[in-house]
Amino acid sequence: MMARLDKQNLLKSINRIKVFFFQQQWKETLIFLFFLLLALGFWLMQNMQQEYEIEIFIPVQYNNVPEEMVLADMYPHEVVAKIRDKGNVLINYTWFQSFNPLEIDLINIRREGNHQVARRAIETSLSRQFQPSTSLLDFEPQTIAIEYNVLQDKEVTVLADVSVLLEPGYQISGTITVAPPKIHIYAKSHTLDSITRVKTEYTEIRRASQTQEIKLPLQKIAGVQMEPAEVTVTIPIEEFTEKRLTLAVEITDLPDNYLLRLFPSSVEVVCNVSISRFRELTAHDFEIKIPFREFEANQTAGKLPVQLTKHPSWITHPVVIPETIEFIIERNTR
Repeated sequence: MMARLDKQNLLKSINRIKVFFFQQQWKETLIFLFFLLLALGFWLMQNMQQEYEIEIFIPVQYNNVPEEMVLADMYPHEVVAKIRDKGNVLINYTWFQSFNPLEIDLINIRREGNHQVARRAIETSLSRQFQPSTSLLDFEPQTIAIEYNVLQDKEVTVLADVSVLLEPGYQISGTITVAPPKIHIYAKSHTLDSITRVKTEYTEIRRASQTQEIKLPLQKIAGVQMEPAEVTVTIPIEEFTEKRLTLAVEITDLPDNYLLRLFPSSVEVVCNVSISRFRELTAHDFEIKIPFREFEANQTAGKLPVQLTKHPSWITHPVVIPETIEFIIERNTR
């Protein structure tokens, strides 16, 4: 019953629309719009068959720039071509067609002993991209002068500009390395003098739980070419655990006629160590040595802060417990 009512309502709506559009006023409007569009179409077809002139911008791409050289500052980045053709062809050029860059191979130009790209070479390259009906009227620049500035060479160290966010229970277990560790840079001599190192592009690594080996591009420096332009950065990451070691406090330069009593005489070193090196790490890898003169300087207070004087480079942020020790200096009466 409901389906029959919906069908009747739909038919009524369609009939109302038909009645509305078949009224005399709407008939006249639709006929007018039809002939207006027809006239517009004929006008466009007629105009598209006429010839017009437009300007097309073709990019210039310089390939194989020698490492030890850089192009002069004023070389062009595009060629402006003035062309003539029918309107429909020009619309295709303007709206739909993408033009390939004018490629200039600098190695070949240098090998042939030339110092410019000739007019004929530019014209030939441009004409290949246009249809046979298109007339190339003019283009600028007519020739492209190739001028080099000879660069100086310098070897500099590469630094990895990375931020590593580790998963809980993991740590960087060694030195972050860069391969190659040094690169050659090419620039004018006054620019080279101000550069002592280069950095990779800043990279953030999140939720790391294993060793990372990534290729990173180098940060660009204006007027400087780099060889190579990217390096491989290796970040050793391992699961870690806590290790506690007991370490004796050593006193250096203690005179024979003095006794020094420490409270406590030994301390505990707490550090995080990768599981693979847990057994390797022992108390012999750490050292606390305090000269006797420091005890003399703090004799009134009777206590002294304790710091590690040696620990493995691959151990970060070891903690000494307690941080201070108390002491008593006595004369040796023997």
